[in-house]
Amino acid sequence: MNMNLLDVNLGGGYVLQYANRYKYQMMGYLIETPDKKTCMIDGGQPYEEDAMYLYSLLEERNKKVDTWVITHAHEDHFGSLMYLMENLPQFDIEIGELYFDFPETEWLLTVERGTSFAPCTKFLSLLDKFNIKPKKLIRGNTINCGELKIEILKDSEGYEKYNTINDSSSVFKLHFPKRDVLILGDLGEEAGIDFLKTIPHEKLRCDIVQMAHHGQNGVNKEFYSIVKPKICLYCAPYWLWENVGEKGEGTGPFNTLLTRKWMEELGAVLSCPHAHGDFKLF
Repeated sequence: MNMNLLDVNLGGGYVLQYANRYKYQMMGYLIETPDKKTCMIDGGQPYEEDAMYLYSLLEERNKKVDTWVITHAHEDHFGSLMYLMENLPQFDIEIGELYFDFPETEWLLTVERGTSFAPCTKFLSLLDKFNIKPKKLIRGNTINCGELKIEILKDSEGYEKYNTINDSSSVFKLHFPKRDVLILGDLGEEAGIDFLKTIPHEKLRCDIVQMAHHGQNGVNKEFYSIVKPKICLYCAPYWLWENVGEKGEGTGPFNTLLTRKWMEELGAVLSCPHAHGDFKLF
């Protein structure tokens, strides 16, 4: 798979957006901080191809993650970590601090036909088995991973009013010495509209943005017009990037092409999708 190298002047460290190895969409970022610490965001699907590729990346970093942040309670985001805990002969990844803000399990039983309840329950039980004590993401807090600052702009508060887990996504900014990266997780349109009412819009302004919900059916164009992204990170494999349906490109049910059109209209200059391989921004 291609490794695309992009000098975006972070001022130290890098962000590796690694693509899906299995066929489904997923999200995973491995980050080296300016002082060489390791930060993970999400991870990927609970399938061997994705999980073992993640493991190979962590082997190169002595299997130590200083800070691991999970955006929300969908298994295409936390699943690879779950797979490794469940299937490695010896789970030997050292995790310094793990952060997330999942809704209560009772609510998870009421949305999306309860299909996320079982994976979340398994994941939480495995964390307990390996004595990994997660910390709660809290809006307004800043997590320090060495010289990388992670500013929490949104947690899952108020999730009860929504009917999708995506709308409980946490949102945060990665502050590198010279540039920032905005992480939107799978934030949907309804929660995105509500979020805009509660945060100074200048807080969202960012040149480098992880596009919400893999670049389709996420936040709306108004949200992106406030962010004004120049470099768009899409966790979208080929079939999602090109909206592939039974009759070929552009005939599927996804809105990725619409989002891409919005970004062109808003002046974005570079798109980085899983469809084009891994991307290392430094």
